Amino acid sequence: MKRCNRLLGFLYFLMFLCITVIIVNVFLVTIFKVHVRSMTSLDDYVSSVSNVDEKIFASRGNIYDANGTIVAQDVQTYDIICYLDPDRLSADDEIAYVDDPLYTAKMLSPILEMPETDIYEILTSNTDLYQTELGANGRNLSEEQRNEILAIEDLHGIGFRNSYKRYYPYGETFAPQMVGFARSDDNGHLVGNLGIEAYLNDELSGTDGYHSYQRDKHGYILPGMYDETIAAIDGFDVYLTLDIAIQEALNTCLNTTMESKNASRAWGSVVEIKTGKILAWGQTPSYDPNNLSADDVQVNYGSQLAYEPGSVMKAVIYSAAMDLGVYDGDALFDSSPYCYLDDTSRTYSANRLGCIYNVSNREWGRIPLDYGLIYSSNVATATLLSQYVGLENYEEYLHRFHLYETVNSDGIDEVSGYTNYGLSPVDDITATYGQGSSLTMLQIMQTYTAIFGNGEMLKPYFIEKIVDPNSNMTVYQGKRNVVDTPISKDTADQMHDLLRRVVSDPEGPSRHYAAKTVNVMGKTGTSEIPLDGGYDESINIISCVLGFPYEDPEYMIYFAYVSPETVYYNYDIKPIPDLIDRIALLENIVIQDDANSEKYVFRYDMFNLHSKTITEAQQILNSCDLEAIIIGDGTKIVDQYPSAGSDIYTKQKVFLLTDGKNIGLPDFMGWTRKDIINYANMAGIDITIEGSGTAYEQSQSPGTIMENGNSVIIKLRDYAIEEEEPIEETEDEELDNDDDY
Repeated sequence: MKRCNRLLGFLYFLMFLCITVIIVNVFLVTIFKVHVRSMTSLDDYVSSVSNVDEKIFASRGNIYDANGTIVAQDVQTYDIICYLDPDRLSADDEIAYVDDPLYTAKMLSPILEMPETDIYEILTSNTDLYQTELGANGRNLSEEQRNEILAIEDLHGIGFRNSYKRYYPYGETFAPQMVGFARSDDNGHLVGNLGIEAYLNDELSGTDGYHSYQRDKHGYILPGMYDETIAAIDGFDVYLTLDIAIQEALNTCLNTTMESKNASRAWGSVVEIKTGKILAWGQTPSYDPNNLSADDVQVNYGSQLAYEPGSVMKAVIYSAAMDLGVYDGDALFDSSPYCYLDDTSRTYSANRLGCIYNVSNREWGRIPLDYGLIYSSNVATATLLSQYVGLENYEEYLHRFHLYETVNSDGIDEVSGYTNYGLSPVDDITATYGQGSSLTMLQIMQTYTAIFGNGEMLKPYFIEKIVDPNSNMTVYQGKRNVVDTPISKDTADQMHDLLRRVVSDPEGPSRHYAAKTVNVMGKTGTSEIPLDGGYDESINIISCVLGFPYEDPEYMIYFAYVSPETVYYNYDIKPIPDLIDRIALLENIVIQDDANSEKYVFRYDMFNLHSKTITEAQQILNSCDLEAIIIGDGTKIVDQYPSAGSDIYTKQKVFLLTDGKNIGLPDFMGWTRKDIINYANMAGIDITIEGSGTAYEQSQSPGTIMENGNSVIIKLRDYAIEEEEPIEETEDEELDNDDDY
């Protein structure tokens, strides 16, 4: 028993001794940084270990058009990192820090487009840093820039971190004023600056993660060191109502008008009447969000430019008269100058405040009120205000249409415009034909959803839905939003008939806006730009708002441009009817050919052509009047665009990738940007597109077999402006084709 007790006591003593040694060792390591057994100083090692917290950026959500085509996305880039610690060695014990700042600055300067002195100062100003970056010029480098830097001989201590920048495949052609743009901030994080990129910045950005760990002075993470990673949550994807095909048609109309009318700027939009969806939105001059400079245009003409709308406002006073039940289109009025008293009532005496004239002092004698709108008579609207509608009632309808109020749609930056209505008799009268007040295109489009529709006024919108790609759940769904019902359906139907006559009447100034494919209704307008208390008489704003098809209104177009033209501005406006015809084709609207026999544009669910032979695929597509574009010299289909099940329309191109390796270029002449991009994506070919419109030149001839590294440049231009014979008219006819202010 005594022996067992001695053994037990010895074991307790041993345990006490070990614990004491451990405590002393921990104490010495912690306080004096000395390892007890070896008496080795740990100061250098302990001081070399550092905690690192690295942010893991979430991928910014994609932005898509109405058809699911990407119009904004992140692309892989690189941020340059310069290691400054002389103790940093590579795995092969080679130099792994910036050992020659002067040489490094000289080599990096032309690649980064950054002054040598700035680079040198960053590399030498704080040598205690383990590593440093080179600011904005050192971020978002392309693959080519990275490879160029890596190829520099005897350049040490340079590394790269994966990063992203925002890329817009369609550049200035896809409504950059609405989409906006995102740029990297000082921390390398993408931040939205304008448009939907700014409005939905939080939703698009997602939630960043982080990587927190310990490393030694050489940058290595050793086993047992602290290392924790929290994954990033990617941002939401945004789907727009804007349609690339319609957007491209609008851009062509804008650019052609700029050239044919010697215009300084132009803007327009296409809206779905029954829903309020904005299908296209454009302006020129515009800007490319991929290549912004300080001088780029960033004002959104459609919502931030308020101007006197001109005669498109006449539909409001006519709608008010019809809705009040006081309108008789056959009632005659005197179209001679309208001279008024202080209550806006008409007088023929010399005791008057002033007079209202039709443009160019045009008079038609006593004519029906219907023709007052067809001829766009200022006297007609003055007559309606004083003799039929009344000042208070008209003011009420201005409120019902929510004119001179912001639309507040999907974060669109906008101004409210102004009105002088109620300040004086002349202000009251001129407000009926769009002078002395200002509106934006967005406000006008909202107003006409009621007039072209069923009396309900819809808020235009362009965010279709927001989707969480992490769960594939829709977190927001755009919808039809009735702002008000300013007029009844009967009034709207009555206005349809009259506005149809405005475009179709052989004597009306708006007759040249009629399209070949569908029956159109609408109203044109002109106005001058205020200048120093008067007007700049050297230029005009020429505009139109058109709805179609008249029988069942689906779409409307607003279009405006600034031009020095004062005569014949309602002639040679072919781009606008062409735009209507193009939309009718894209949207499957019944059209009329020259023989007045009906033709149809059909919508199909795209067929699954995978594994079919070229012959089989062509037979299927030909039966539906679809154009097959064969990619490669194989015999079977391995991929296709559009994908199976998606919408496709008569005459549309279908891209079929075969199992062959040799890809011969097609003849791109007449192709649109969208078709060229679809082909390039499917074929895996590097294609550079210059200009807008349709293709007229390609750097590689049709049939050329593409090899690795080969690229193609394709130039686009707008439809050729047809040269028409000079119009010969009498003086009266010239006046008849002038619109009013």
